[in-house]
Amino acid sequence: MRRTESISQRQPDKKKKNSNTKQIVKRILLATGIVFVLLIAIIAGAAFGFIDNSTDLIAQEYNLELASVVYYTDPKTNEVMEYNRVYADQNRVWVDLEKTPEMLKKAFIAIEDERFESHNGVDWKRTFGATIGYIFKGSDSYGGSTITQQLIKNVTGDNDRSPIRKIQEIVRALNLERKMSKDEIIEMYMNTIYLGQGCHGVQSAANVYYSKDVSELSLAECASIAGITQYPSKYDPLVNYDANKQKQEVVLKKMLELGYITKDEYDQAVSEELKLKKGTTKVDKSRIQSYFTDQIIMDVIQDLMTRNNMSESEATKLIFKGGLKIYSTVDPKVQSAMENIFENDKNFPGSGENKPQSAMVVMDPYTGEVKGIVGGRGQKTGNRVLNRATQSMRQPGSSIKPLAVYAPAIENGIITPATIVNDSSLTIGNWSPKNSDGSFLGPITARVALEKSRNVPAVRILDKLSVDRSFDFMTKKLGFTTLVSSEKRADGKNYSDKYLSSLGLGGLTDGVTVMEMTAAYSTFVNQGIYTKPITYTKVTDANGRVILENKPETNRAMSETTAYTMAQMLSGVVTYGTGTAAKPSGIFAGGKTGTTDKDVDRWFAGFTPNYVGVVWFGYDNPKSMSGLGNPCTSTWRKVMEAIHKDVSVKTLVQPQNMTAVTVCQVTGKVAGEECESTRVDYFKSGTQPPGICSSHAETEPEDKIDGTIENEGQGLNEVAPGSGTSNPPPEGEGITQSPSVPSTPSTPNESPVADDESQYWWSGEE
Repeated sequence: MRRTESISQRQPDKKKKNSNTKQIVKRILLATGIVFVLLIAIIAGAAFGFIDNSTDLIAQEYNLELASVVYYTDPKTNEVMEYNRVYADQNRVWVDLEKTPEMLKKAFIAIEDERFESHNGVDWKRTFGATIGYIFKGSDSYGGSTITQQLIKNVTGDNDRSPIRKIQEIVRALNLERKMSKDEIIEMYMNTIYLGQGCHGVQSAANVYYSKDVSELSLAECASIAGITQYPSKYDPLVNYDANKQKQEVVLKKMLELGYITKDEYDQAVSEELKLKKGTTKVDKSRIQSYFTDQIIMDVIQDLMTRNNMSESEATKLIFKGGLKIYSTVDPKVQSAMENIFENDKNFPGSGENKPQSAMVVMDPYTGEVKGIVGGRGQKTGNRVLNRATQSMRQPGSSIKPLAVYAPAIENGIITPATIVNDSSLTIGNWSPKNSDGSFLGPITARVALEKSRNVPAVRILDKLSVDRSFDFMTKKLGFTTLVSSEKRADGKNYSDKYLSSLGLGGLTDGVTVMEMTAAYSTFVNQGIYTKPITYTKVTDANGRVILENKPETNRAMSETTAYTMAQMLSGVVTYGTGTAAKPSGIFAGGKTGTTDKDVDRWFAGFTPNYVGVVWFGYDNPKSMSGLGNPCTSTWRKVMEAIHKDVSVKTLVQPQNMTAVTVCQVTGKVAGEECESTRVDYFKSGTQPPGICSSHAETEPEDKIDGTIENEGQGLNEVAPGSGTSNPPPEGEGITQSPSVPSTPSTPNESPVADDESQYWWSGEE
């Protein structure tokens, strides 16, 4: 019986082997046929003029320019009107090859086309390998492109992902190499390649990333710029320093392998710190566009890539030369008001070349439509420059508390506004969270804890909630994509934001963006509905055909009752708490301040029934702003007062199943006649305090979160003071909150401290 089973098991294996053999034979025959067709196509293409004349080909780069137009809808008349024109001359400064470092040329050749000097426009070895990969693996990227072929794509924008397009590209490359020298080709390539931040060409990149002429670049800086090429949005050193540094080292290693540099030169370049210094290129001031237009371009490029299967260079060229019509969400009144305030240095402390920067986003909380974006203070000096509102990740400090602590705790029935939380000394392992003033208030309501931005109560509440539920609430409900669950990085360490100090006090691994915070706070106004922010609604081509539609994506983040409760609690922050300087005259508003450890970042995230806006203030290269105060509150107020002029102010609608109760803020019970410190709080019906306060001698309220945090599987053992974590790293994992990102706008915090910002406010008025 066993022998029979053995024979029967072998028969399918034999059939399978025969089937695999047939498949391999078929693939070999197919590959042979494809190669034969490829050779015939090249010969036929050359014979019948399949390619453009090379001089005409290059001339295309500078001739036909169909500017794309950005439109907006007038909120009063509903009329579609022109807002901006998008031109093709984005940050390009031509530089001759003899003025370009030899090592920059070698860096591009090493990482992009190591046989550039010897082939005739086509690297047949790579092309054959890419063809086989296409046949056997079904990959549609083809690969194998030489610098000559990439130049053709850069110039023509012809990047259709098909075998016919690839054959045409090969024929063009062969023809181009007969008419241009290698030096002419590499020179043209380095002046047309897109290198992020709106930089077309190496001179613009040297200006923008290092504030240098290209001739002054070091070997390390040359490799850094060359490394941007393959994926500009990922390897932009101003946005993602770590990724660029890793790619730079790949470039240097390849240069060493090819003999372009010595081992000593390699070691020195790898160890050299990339001292990024944000600069600009000369741009026609009449063509400098708003930060909003910059963001639209970025969003449309990204969507063309992901939805329409375009490359980044192809999508970029379509926007700048394709005559597109882009229907934006911008409100020029809002955008103009923001620009007027941010361009006036009197509204911000600090001055000089390295003055602190600021950014803001304003959006409609009901539609997700972004109405205004400012990515920096002062006059904008170029197009597609660093947009701190959408590209910079910064530590949110206490502005994260409503999102990561209070809202999910209310949603999960852990607290109400009247819950008494003990603001007293707390030690977890060897970590003791502190309040900004170093004192404790004793038992206080959750509302007061939020108004006064107390740290210890936030940690206690978060512990009851759990970091896992908080993290899921932020990432799955509120749209945050910058938080880190668990990630091993280049330094060999694991990073995570699933810690009490990270989510409770805002000391995140990478931080968050102003745009993310704006969208998240919108849920408090929009009855608990989260809407992903959008900057445009649709895009049509030059012939009027719709090529992109951008409908808002929504999900329920929290119940209507939780959203309304949070809105009322946050209104107390601007009436009684740390955000009083943000309160606009005659308009209902709520919000939360944020200050990080050592005064590195300052925030105000707030809302009215009409708009949600978030302001950030800090240095691009993070450092202490001690003594400069927090201009975010006054800036927010000025913007809101300006954009609400001649606008009908809406009201927040109270859900039906809610009860308003006047609460004693000392005992957390329904206020009695003798209670002096009271607030009107809102509760989901059935969760309001059951008893009436009759004596302020009561010390044991029925609804109370008390002093001791238990371990209960949280792993709260040993944590070094100031480490920015409350839970220790799991043994052997090396989890930390302090990744080294020395030059990116994102900064880790050692130990974020919640703010009592009443002592720091800045009016910006003389």
